[in-house]
Amino acid sequence: MNVQINSVNLNITPKIKDMVDKKLIHKLDQLLVNFNEELKTAFLHIERDKYKHFKSKFDIALPGKDGHLFAECKNIKLVSTIVGVREQLEKQIKKYKQDKVNYSLG
Repeated sequence: MNVQINSVNLNITPKIKDMVDKKLIHKLDQLLVNFNEELKTAFLHIERDKYKHFKSKFDIALPGKDGHLFAECKNIKLVSTIVGVREQLEKQIKKYKQDKVNYSLG
């Protein structure tokens, strides 16, 4: 999966990139194994506010009418925001895949 990461008030270090890869991208790749790599382009926006809270937004477009998936999470820990975004996306991907199976059967 090709994920473009941008940040506000935060430097994206190799450690953060590795954490995002392990906690988010790898897990989502496992759910989207049937999709072509060219179709799996996503954007991750990580922001740190003046109160030292982290806010992560993840946006991915998959084929189909309802293929736009978006998740957002805010927490005091960066790892928690990434995991929160992943959990939201896992639910959305499962629903998206279930809708596609029902559509193709009907």
